[in-house]
Amino acid sequence: MTMPCLAGSAKVCHHPPMLRALVLALSILAACQPHGVVLPDDSEAPNTRDTQLGDTGPETIPDAWEPPLYDPSELPAEVPRINIILDAAALARLDADPFHAPDEQGVFIDGEGVSHEVDISYRGAYALLSVMTTYDLRNWKIKFSGDDRHLDRREWNFNYEPHLNQKLAYDLMRFSGVAVPSAQHVILELNGEVQGLYLQYEDPDNRHWLYDQLGDDEGDLYKAAYDLPDETQYFGDLTVLGDTDADFLLHYNKKLGAVDDDYSVLRTFIDELNTVSDADFPAWFDTYVDVERFRSYLVVSNFMANWDSYPQRPKNYWLYQDSHAERMVYIPWDMDGTFNPTTDGTYNQMGTGVSVLYNLREQEYRPPHASEGWERPLVHRMMALEGQREAYLERYRELSGTILSADYLLGRIDSLSTLVEPDLTSADRGRMQGNVQQARSFVQQRCATVEAELEGL
Repeated sequence: MTMPCLAGSAKVCHHPPMLRALVLALSILAACQPHGVVLPDDSEAPNTRDTQLGDTGPETIPDAWEPPLYDPSELPAEVPRINIILDAAALARLDADPFHAPDEQGVFIDGEGVSHEVDISYRGAYALLSVMTTYDLRNWKIKFSGDDRHLDRREWNFNYEPHLNQKLAYDLMRFSGVAVPSAQHVILELNGEVQGLYLQYEDPDNRHWLYDQLGDDEGDLYKAAYDLPDETQYFGDLTVLGDTDADFLLHYNKKLGAVDDDYSVLRTFIDELNTVSDADFPAWFDTYVDVERFRSYLVVSNFMANWDSYPQRPKNYWLYQDSHAERMVYIPWDMDGTFNPTTDGTYNQMGTGVSVLYNLREQEYRPPHASEGWERPLVHRMMALEGQREAYLERYRELSGTILSADYLLGRIDSLSTLVEPDLTSADRGRMQGNVQQARSFVQQRCATVEAELEGL
């Protein structure tokens, strides 16, 4: 196959050109530093409410581009304090329709005290509903203008997360070589009043991010699934859904590409994924899938019991067509439902005791909704190949000796919790302490299970 190649009171920021360049350079440098009760975030609606961010022109790819390298021992230097300024009328409009309300104009004051005029909306689905009903808090999506970015990105998410689950998940994915957003805890204020400990992470829907991570930003980007409370669900199981672009709408939301409503790249990929003969599949898979990143994703995802994402559930991921390598890159998303040792029989069916090969060769996870289906062709066809199974197990053994070891994980949990502890409210401190105990228990049990099974394989 040849995939189609698609080419408080603060100062408002008005810097002169040279100073603006210096501020931008410093923000890029900062961005490169590795920086309770938890319900899954689940997939959001397509971004019909969003304003266009305007990152329309691809970057010029220099010959010297190198993949980013991260040091698993590094920690964030601080917990920044940010402030969202939004008037009462705007808040009331967002509250009236939290999942679909159009953006409101407001102000974002960053950790340096500089104000930015921004567009603001709520973000998320079930996690947003949970924090609204349980804590009377909100999760936020903040959009910056092209000439006034925050840490060289135009779109940022802020989730109320007085826990380490998703921060640790994104760190482990990043340290294993998977392309994921950066993630850092911040203290978030709303109109000067502290709301709590939030996780700040950018959208992959950003050409700067794609270029930094992959050295390419000219391909098509798709976000899987539409899953909002009390609405019809559309999942992205990577099976053939039909012959036209319309058959794939809502199951996948095209976020970037040369032609907004052209799904031919995705349809071609999915069609061949499902129809290439068994004899030809090994070569096709190695050619058109970013195998090493996907393999590392599967290992880390299995270890941390990532039950709310693929291949357990057909949601919470992005696919990017690397137009230079002509292959699909899998990008994980919304991994807050991880590191939980307690299964519930419906959604979290993993816990600490599942096999390292759980749900990879056949569908063992029972879909909570019939519309999620039982087929997961990308992973099931991959793991039907003996060479791919052996490579997966070898990668698991390698990571189990480094970032998935008990010594490393327990140390990182302690370091991350120590970093945020001085800035926590009393309520968040109690939630964090409970989460740390849960995460440590998960790691100890999971490491023992994995070590015993890998020794026998």
